[in-house]
Amino acid sequence: MLTDRRGSTATEFALIAPTFVFLILGIFEMGLLLYADSALDGAARQAARLVRTGQVQAAEAATTGSGISSFERALCSNLPSFMSCSDVAFDVESFNDFAAIDLTTLPPLATSGQVTKGFSPGAQNQAVIVRVSYTYDFLTPIAAMANAISGGTLSNAVTLSSVVVFQNEPFGETG
Repeated sequence: MLTDRRGSTATEFALIAPTFVFLILGIFEMGLLLYADSALDGAARQAARLVRTGQVQAAEAATTGSGISSFERALCSNLPSFMSCSDVAFDVESFNDFAAIDLTTLPPLATSGQVTKGFSPGAQNQAVIVRVSYTYDFLTPIAAMANAISGGTLSNAVTLSSVVVFQNEPFGETG
C-alpha cells in the first residue's frame, strides 16, 4: 500500500486548495479596497467642487438646508454601487485663510451617518476643508488578518478617508 501512488495528486490538491482559494480571494479583496479608496477620493473631489464654485452656497441661500442636500447627493451619486451612502460620514469646515486651519481642533469623523460636526461651506475666497470617511467591510477573513498584521486591529472593517483642502472661488464677484 505504501507504493500505491493513485490519488496522490488529489490529496495534495486538497491540502493546498483552501490556501490557494483564500489567497486569490484576498488579492481580489485588496483590489476592491483600493478601488473603493480611489472612488471615495473622486466622489469627495466632485462634491467639493460644488462648494468651491459656490453652487452649494447658492442652493443654501435659495432654500434653507438644500446646500447640504446637494452636497450629499453629489457625494453619493459618484460612489460605486457597492458602497452604501449610509456608511459615509462627511464634514465641511470653512476658515478665513489657510493659516487658520488647525487640524487638531477638528473632531474625528464618525464611522457612519452623514454629518460629523457641521456643514459650513464658507463664503467666497475662504479656505475650506472637506473630510469624507467610509467604513469598508471586508468580505474575506484573509483581508481582516492582513489588516491586523499590518498594525491594525483584527477587525472585519477598515475606515477609508479622503481630505480635500481648497480656497473658494470668487463666485459672488462679477466682471
